[in-house]
Amino acid sequence: MLYICNNNYCLYMFGGSTRLESIKSLVPENRHLEYKECRENRLPTSIWETVSAFANTDGGKIILGVKEIKKKHLNIPVGITDEDKLKTDFLNTQKSGKLSKMVVKESDFETKNISDRKLLIINVNKISFTKRPIYLDDDIRKTYIRENESDRKANGDELKIFLRDADSNTDSELLDNFSMDDLNKVDIQNYYLELQDKNNDLFSDLSLEEFLKSMGLIKRDRSQENAPFKLTSAALLLFGKFNSITDVFPNFFLDFIEKTSPSSVDYDDRVFTSNELGHPQNIYSFYRIVAAKIDNNIKNGFVLRGDRRVDAGEDFKRITRESIVNSLVHADYSSKRTTKISMYDDYIEFDNPGEMRVSSLDFIQGGTSIARNPKIFDAFIRARLGEHTGSGGYRIYKTAGELKLRTPIISSSIINTKLILWKIPLIDSILKDMPEELRPTYKRIAEKLVVSYSDLKDLYASSYQGHNIINELVDKKYVKRSGKGKGTKYYLPSDDPSVRMSLNSYIQENLLGH
Repeated sequence: MLYICNNNYCLYMFGGSTRLESIKSLVPENRHLEYKECRENRLPTSIWETVSAFANTDGGKIILGVKEIKKKHLNIPVGITDEDKLKTDFLNTQKSGKLSKMVVKESDFETKNISDRKLLIINVNKISFTKRPIYLDDDIRKTYIRENESDRKANGDELKIFLRDADSNTDSELLDNFSMDDLNKVDIQNYYLELQDKNNDLFSDLSLEEFLKSMGLIKRDRSQENAPFKLTSAALLLFGKFNSITDVFPNFFLDFIEKTSPSSVDYDDRVFTSNELGHPQNIYSFYRIVAAKIDNNIKNGFVLRGDRRVDAGEDFKRITRESIVNSLVHADYSSKRTTKISMYDDYIEFDNPGEMRVSSLDFIQGGTSIARNPKIFDAFIRARLGEHTGSGGYRIYKTAGELKLRTPIISSSIINTKLILWKIPLIDSILKDMPEELRPTYKRIAEKLVVSYSDLKDLYASSYQGHNIINELVDKKYVKRSGKGKGTKYYLPSDDPSVRMSLNSYIQENLLGH
C-alpha cells in the first residue's frame, strides 16, 4: 500500500485502485501511547526501544499501523495487511533474546478497526521492580525509559536505581567494622521505652544490644560457622550517629521545612539531620521531632461522624504521622536525592527518593505494601507508628474525605515519590481565589453537583443578578452549562477537585470493597 497525505486528505493506492479520504488524525502520543508504522508489513526496529521504555517506566500501548506526520502533528491510521505475521515476528524476535526478559505475551495483542483500517495494539505492562531493567541485545546500556512521548536511554544513575530496586534486602546488609559505639544510645532508649509502653514491658529484661538482636537489627551471617554479630544497615539508619551513617550512605540527609508557601523566601522553622548539637542524627530521632512539630501546628477542629462529635485534629495528626512513616520507610537512602518534608499553610508535601513498589491505585486501595526497607518498616510497625496491612494509603485518603479536605495527590517515578496532604477544606482551597459574589452559587453547585436555576434562585435578590452570577461562573470555567430554557442544568467540570473527591469516595465505597 502507498499513500500520500497533505493537511486535509490522504490518497491511498493499493494494487490498481486509488481512494481519496479526509484525514482523521488520532490523539497525540503520550507517556503511555506510541504509534508505529509498519512499512511492507514489517516491524519497525524502534519498536524494541519503546517496549523497553514502557516496561521499565509505567507500561503503555504500542499501536501498529499509524503514520506519524511530525511537522503537521498528525497521526494517520494507514493500517496493516497481515496481523498474524506481525504477531509471530514480534514473539519470535522477543524469544530469540532481543529483550533481556520476556515482556509481551500472546494475550497482550488486540486488533481494532479505525476508518476501515486494521490496527494491531500491543499492550506492554510495567515489569516488576525485581525484574528491571529490561534492556536490548544483552547490553544493559541499551536500557530505555519513557519520558513524556519519547523513549530515551537510561543514564548511569537510573541504571543504579534499577539494580538497587531489584535487591529485596536493601536494609538487611551486615556492616563490617561497625559496633554499638556507632549508634546513638539515647535514641535507642527512647524507642525502647516507647515499645515497652505499647507492648506491656515485653523487652524489660534486655540490654540495649540484646534488644536490637531481638528486633533483628543486629544479626550474624549463619552461612558462616561462628560468625560474629554485626549491625544491619537498618540499625545504623534508624539509630546511628550521623557521621557513622554517612560513612555507608554518603548522601543521607533528612530535611523538614516550614514556610508560608513554596515561594516564601524565609523559613518559619527547619529541622535536618546533622552531627551538630540539637539536630536529629538518624531516622528515628528525625521522626520524633518532625511528628511533634507537625502535631503542634495542626489546629483541632470537630466533625460529625453519625451522631458523634469527633476530634478532626486528632484524625489529621494520625494520617500525617502515617505519611511521615510512609516517606521514611520507602526512601532509597543510596540515592543522591534527599528525603524532604515541607509544611506550608495549605498543605504538607512528603518527597522521598525512590519509586513506590506498588501502583498508585494499590496505595489508595490498601491491602498491599512492599517496603523498600522492610526492617525499618517493621521497627515502626512494632511501635504502632504505621499500618502493617498496607492500609496506610487507604486510611490517608479515607480520612481526608471524611474531613472534607482536598483529595491527597500521590505521584511516583523512577526517581522519587511525592505525596501531597492538604490541610485546608476542599471548598476553601477552591474559593480562595474566587470573587466573593460567586462563592455562594459555587458552593451550592458543589454540594449537589448538578442543579437547575430553581435550586439556586433563593441565593439572589433578582433573576437578573442570578443569571449574571451564573454566566460569570460559566465564562470563568468554574461551572459548565447544558440544555436550554427550563431544562438548563449547571454542573462542575469533570476535572474540578469537588468532582474528583466525590468520584474517589464512590470508588472507595463501592468498587474497592472497603
